[in-house]
Amino acid sequence: MKKLFLLSICALLFNAAQAQERVLNRGVINHSEGEFAPTRTNSGFGVKGGVLFTNLRGDGTDDLPGLKSATNWHAGFYSQFSLGSFFSIQPEALYSRKETKTDGGSMRFDYIEVPVLAVLNFTDNVSFHVGPQVGVLMAVKQDDKEIDKSSFNSFDYGAAAGLEARLSFLRLGARYYLSLADIGEFDNTAAAGNRALNDIKAGNFQIYVGVGF
Repeated sequence: MKKLFLLSICALLFNAAQAQERVLNRGVINHSEGEFAPTRTNSGFGVKGGVLFTNLRGDGTDDLPGLKSATNWHAGFYSQFSLGSFFSIQPEALYSRKETKTDGGSMRFDYIEVPVLAVLNFTDNVSFHVGPQVGVLMAVKQDDKEIDKSSFNSFDYGAAAGLEARLSFLRLGARYYLSLADIGEFDNTAAAGNRALNDIKAGNFQIYVGVGF
């Protein structure tokens, strides 16, 4: 499953690069011509990264004393394809490091994530982003020591939404991701703290800066 997902990401990025090259060479995303043909002001590709604030929800949080949000980072690539002056599609490939802390220590989850977002341009410089997101768990660390991830849910899915401001080649955005998948898949013989993860879902608030080309 993980290999198939990583291959899909590579195919997505390759197709995005090919399509973006056609956009840049043509200047518009379709074959319309004339005064009202859409420009590529809401097209592009680039890199992005920023901070990520993780929070957990679910009945299992009651079994994790001292649970609190933790701050970490995310970074990756994006490509935006114009479908007109108001609407575009933006796929991304991100590496996200999510962390939680309790009285018993800290736990870190590393994911490769792929959001595919609809972008609605309110103005030339402000847009609203919304769409589905999937991810694959790459590693789990407890108190900075890598542990076996086989009892954790390897596949994550949910929805993301946020706002972005653009100034020349720079982008500044804020987004919230709501996961719909439980973190854990522990059996009944596991410790109570681990079993609690079977009924906990993650969310995170992101603030990022992007550089477009």
